[in-house]
Amino acid sequence: MKIIVTGATGFIGGSLVRRLMDKGHAVVCLVRETSNTEKLRDLGVKFVYADITDDASINKVIENEKPDHVFHCAGAAGRKSPDMKWEHFHEANVVGTRNICKACRENDVDRVIYLSSAAVVLDNREEELAEDMVYASSSAYGLSKIEAEKVVLEYRRKGLKVAIIRPFLVYGEGEPHSFDGIFRLLCKGVVPIPGPPFGNSKLHLAYVGNVVQALELAMYSENALEGSFFIADREPINVKKFMEIIMDELGVACSHTIPGWIVRLGYYLPGIRKRFDLVFNNKTCDLTRSAGLLGYDPEVTTEEGLRRAVRNWQERKVRDDVG
Repeated sequence: MKIIVTGATGFIGGSLVRRLMDKGHAVVCLVRETSNTEKLRDLGVKFVYADITDDASINKVIENEKPDHVFHCAGAAGRKSPDMKWEHFHEANVVGTRNICKACRENDVDRVIYLSSAAVVLDNREEELAEDMVYASSSAYGLSKIEAEKVVLEYRRKGLKVAIIRPFLVYGEGEPHSFDGIFRLLCKGVVPIPGPPFGNSKLHLAYVGNVVQALELAMYSENALEGSFFIADREPINVKKFMEIIMDELGVACSHTIPGWIVRLGYYLPGIRKRFDLVFNNKTCDLTRSAGLLGYDPEVTTEEGLRRAVRNWQERKVRDDVG
């Protein structure tokens, strides 16, 4: 099967390309002229160069390549730069998605699999999120992903066969955003473990291998063409356990715990409350729909995924230090 992957040089896109190649598909990576393609060169994939925000160039690529499926993973990531403005997110995530959908519909692509985000509903008040909740986000990234999903739904109504996959916070080997900073801090042993009740706050994470597993499932399931699907690891993990696993794999001991009252005081400091909310607010999802309709059964546990991520981070750190 011939497949185009946008965002192929990114964290999730690159992992998806490797999985598709392992399964014997002919993969075409749609990348920008400025993209670093070095990590994909040894896979034998084809590269085509275009900017997803350029309607004409995207249409030309889809018309020339005639793919069976398109995985749309390209876009501006929410954690890459907190200073990025709405215009940047809108151009990459909304305009880019519209151009991909338009080109795929006009050139009769059999199916599009769109990589969305749980961020589109993350600001709902409920602790356990469900796919049918109303859109709710306060970040420029989340708002742009909401608008992009609306574009996808518009083209679905026009007849485009499109699946919508919404992963939670994605981590794994080579994750370039949040986890590098977390690992660096924990490696120094400078971050004490929060005590109850904050250490018991639950997080739902999504190991990158589990995410690409779900993306692949969406290629084949007719159920994937209705609604949207949360993707995460099988069980949420609490903040205390999350930190303990990472520190154990790093070989770092932590003998002290932050009392809950200190964390509570942090909520009164300017600029701190929002950051604390991201870590200490319970936010999990119901995977019933993904399991029942896609057949999603996560291949990797959160503990194993975190340990793999730490080991890979340590290996890269050693290479960087030597280099």
